[in-house]
Amino acid sequence: MTTATENAATENVAIKDAAADRRKQLAAQLLRGESVMVTQQGEIRSLSERGESEVAITVPEGKLAAPSSLYWYERDPELFQAERAAMNHFFPQFRPDRLPDGRLSWLGSLVSCIPGSQRIWHLQLVYDHDHPHGNGYGGSISVFPIEPDLNALAEQLEESIPHTLLHEPSGELSLCTVAAESFRHGRDHSSTAASTLAWAAKWIAAFELWMLGELSTAQFAGHRI
Repeated sequence: MTTATENAATENVAIKDAAADRRKQLAAQLLRGESVMVTQQGEIRSLSERGESEVAITVPEGKLAAPSSLYWYERDPELFQAERAAMNHFFPQFRPDRLPDGRLSWLGSLVSCIPGSQRIWHLQLVYDHDHPHGNGYGGSISVFPIEPDLNALAEQLEESIPHTLLHEPSGELSLCTVAAESFRHGRDHSSTAASTLAWAAKWIAAFELWMLGELSTAQFAGHRI
């Protein structure tokens, strides 16, 4: 006769097995470079898991990597309104902020939602003065983790963290969210902070899976994700 203790132990094993299977599934999806969706909380899921009324943004297939005014949002108010609308729709928990040098940014949080890691990521997305452009990794929008501190994590790990970009002279690390050639910056279409944040959620998922041992350093640092 099965006891309550034995039943509970069996259930715990089943939960752990399901979590392990989910991590392996996520790792495989990232390595294949498949299109995925990102929920408002930052959870990565396959497109087939979208609920009928669920608000989520899709990350397409791809791999991680003298004007009248100095400020792009004054030069192009329509683009500014489109940015606000996209962020308010897909990531309403983020709020706009302006840096002392006039650059526009967004502040907010995502949760990794990886089985075995529910880390909260406090992020700041910062536009370059000349947004939009695709002159570097992540294009003209940089994603800086406020918490966790990537420099502190790198010291603890005693190795550099893949797909990060060092900013001088501050020494801050930003996420290399998307290769320059994948950042849209044409006259009629440009990548938004919302799409950059979705790529950041994909980066966070890969990072957490790396920390959990589901992705090797070579897999995380390679160009398959």
